[in-house]
Amino acid sequence: GILRVSATASSLVRTPAFAMALTSPSSIAADAEGLMLLSWNVAGWSATHGLIERHYGSLDAYLERMGSPAFFCAQEVKVQSKDLKNEVVAKKLGAVSQNYRSYWGFNGDGRGFQGVATWVRNDVPVERATQSVFGVPELDQQGRALLTDHGACAVINVYVPFAGSSAEPADLQAKLRFLEALGDAMDKLRSQGKRVVLCGDLNLTHRVQDQKLGRRLLWVDDVGLIERRGCDATPLGPFEDWAGQWQPVKEVSARAGVPMLSLGDQAECIHIRETGCVPWLRSRIMPAGGAAWADVFAEVHPDVEERFTMWNQMANLRYINTGTRIDYVICDRETFQDCLVRCPSSCLAGGRLPAAVAGPAATPSSTTATAEPAAVHPASASAALNAATNFGAWHAAASFGLAQGDGLTLQVDDMKLNDSQFPPRPHNGLVYTPPAYSDHIAVSALFAPSLLGVAPPASAAAPTAVAAAAPDAATKRCRPWLAQPSIASFFGATPRRTAPPGACSDAAAASASELTPPPLAKAQARAGAPAAKAAAPTKRRRK
Repeated sequence: GILRVSATASSLVRTPAFAMALTSPSSIAADAEGLMLLSWNVAGWSATHGLIERHYGSLDAYLERMGSPAFFCAQEVKVQSKDLKNEVVAKKLGAVSQNYRSYWGFNGDGRGFQGVATWVRNDVPVERATQSVFGVPELDQQGRALLTDHGACAVINVYVPFAGSSAEPADLQAKLRFLEALGDAMDKLRSQGKRVVLCGDLNLTHRVQDQKLGRRLLWVDDVGLIERRGCDATPLGPFEDWAGQWQPVKEVSARAGVPMLSLGDQAECIHIRETGCVPWLRSRIMPAGGAAWADVFAEVHPDVEERFTMWNQMANLRYINTGTRIDYVICDRETFQDCLVRCPSSCLAGGRLPAAVAGPAATPSSTTATAEPAAVHPASASAALNAATNFGAWHAAASFGLAQGDGLTLQVDDMKLNDSQFPPRPHNGLVYTPPAYSDHIAVSALFAPSLLGVAPPASAAAPTAVAAAAPDAATKRCRPWLAQPSIASFFGATPRRTAPPGACSDAAAASASELTPPPLAKAQARAGAPAAKAAAPTKRRRK
């Protein structure tokens, strides 16, 4: 079942992956409607939201299918403040909805690149929101970070700059400066006594298993030699043209005539070339289990293989599962120990073909009997490939013939495939969203209600809603449509319903809390605490 990690139960942290995999998903109890965080680089919100609306009717309906996350954090939204200038256009982009309040961070240069947005479920309090996370105007105006303060905890939604293997030194220094300022902001929030959750696209790997073996890097020293570990200590080389450079394992293997597996132990992650960036991340989250901060996925699923969150769509790499894990949920150690709901690796997709995908072909009939695909270990590379491709059902875009140039059009509206993205229950892991939606998939983390500092009340009754204070200037800037009067305001005042705890004062959010039962209130009570088909839109990435 689900195990909550605590300081007094540290022995649970290293449960063997195989033993965890034997736990049947059906035996995993829901954590009383716990607080799920869903984080996703959408590579352009307008196109992704258009597909969500076309396939599921609304963002509210889509997020309900996802398990009604308490927080939905999107990166690389590419939305400008002027795109949300009033309530009408904000509704069209899903910024105004019945069940959530949204907050946005905008790129200040007016070009519409970058940008992040956070949706918060109506029953979750919000004290303030701001994109001034760093206190450094040069960094804050980029729209790459957004802070939502929920009282006892704070969520930072971040989209770290991309550098790449051919980046100029100035770009690498800018990325490192961004990361160091981010670390300072995290530490400052912790010093204020808040639980801190960081999520988003860090554009970094820090473990060798966060990329395929052939893409990992080996260092070639100044005389062209590659040192080797183990019994055979004979260096490879010399490769004078590679001297003083990092080289991929695949290329070294081909040139030196040695198996890639023999080189894996001494290889490094692909981002090690970005001077200072990988050491920065490792200094915060390593060693696993002992550092001040925790990489949630890596610590909950330490032994899984080839679980990636981003693939090069132009090269069709998702369909051979050649990607990287660059999207994270990171929290402070105390929050990891006290609030994280731990799930076994059998929760991860890919171990067994879901019935919704298998369909009649997987059920023996009176005339023919088609065997159901054998289950594979959920921590294995085979399971990861199954998950990335939906057991081979997602097909690569055609690169030749009549369908060349059509991208993912042929499958974009296949609802049987699209519906496979929804996990059977909230969990700590990866959510394999359709390839047409983004070149990234979503990552999720499940927390107990104590994340919000819920204290035991005098009775088990649901907490009484209280009116929220008026949002401050920074919060208003994250919700530009509030600066314009709504259509209803021209026809006189209407009675207001009681606002949910921490809700901002706009009428849409204030009335929404009564439309659906608040999951958090139910959890607190139980815990004893208060379309038509069209071509798929082309998404051009710009980091």
